[in-house]
Amino acid sequence: MCCPATLRRIPLFDLQLVRSSLLPWFVSMCLLPAFPRCGVAQATPESVLEELGGVTAAATTNDSGPAGIIPVVRGFNASVGTTSQHDSISGWSSVLTPNVAYRFNRHFSLDAGTPIYMYINVDANVGTKLKPVFGYKVERGAFGDTSLAGHFDATAPVFDYNATVTMGFPSGNTLFGLGAGQVTYDINNHFEKSFGRFTPDIELGGGDTSNLVDQRVRKNYVAVGPLAHFQAGAAVDLPLRMSFEADVYEELPLAKNNVYSTTGKGKKKVTTVTNLDPAEDNGFVTSLDIPLSRNVTLSGLYSRSLRDRDDLAGFSFTFLLRPPPELPASQ
Repeated sequence: MCCPATLRRIPLFDLQLVRSSLLPWFVSMCLLPAFPRCGVAQATPESVLEELGGVTAAATTNDSGPAGIIPVVRGFNASVGTTSQHDSISGWSSVLTPNVAYRFNRHFSLDAGTPIYMYINVDANVGTKLKPVFGYKVERGAFGDTSLAGHFDATAPVFDYNATVTMGFPSGNTLFGLGAGQVTYDINNHFEKSFGRFTPDIELGGGDTSNLVDQRVRKNYVAVGPLAHFQAGAAVDLPLRMSFEADVYEELPLAKNNVYSTTGKGKKKVTTVTNLDPAEDNGFVTSLDIPLSRNVTLSGLYSRSLRDRDDLAGFSFTFLLRPPPELPASQ
């Protein structure tokens, strides 16, 4: 501590320097104890996400897997999903889905992935060219169509909104019912509103293939042609960070579609006489996500096609390179 005599010998500009450096320190030391909750203690998850460049709306709505595949905060992420599922028509299949994603800011993100069928039953010629005999055979290491999706997220007092524009590239085999055979697209609009642990949602969109709709469920056909799709349901947050979602859906062709399928000579199995086009489909889909760690999620899924009378059930593990950040609790 300087004595008064010493201070009198300090030039005026030095006294100003001392005041400018000591005054903020003195004020903070005197006043901060009187306001212990000021500043950091009042930070909310929303403010932290906004500062980091993240979003509070759903990260993805084409449902290629559980939350976290697209990073919540700005930057890169990679993931691998491995799915085993049973189709009541075509039997068991095993799918490996690598994915890469990048978030530019709290509104825009991109992701891309390619399904690889490690094991699948396909309808194929098991005879010869002269004497063709069609039946199921096991195909291994077959690729599906690659998808590239761009997402726009926005939040509002009334609802949260996500727009997804997806492009599909023909890396899948149409003879096995795993690809569209051409470049395809889909545009989807997702609206949701959270009421505590309960989040109802509605989706509507359109494109020219069923392959880019609800990609978590790998159906036994790919329809190609003008198509409108609708979905409505709700998600429920469960204890231990688990999440359950149930939705009803409708896929409505706007014109005659080409259908590539694993179930029979390139045509989807038609089980009702009321079908105007075999590409039409409706039913419901459910999923349950159980985080085993910050990087690993176990998921169960079940889908029922009412029009085709087809049941699909399975489970998957999703491995994230970059887990979602731990957020402070709201004050």
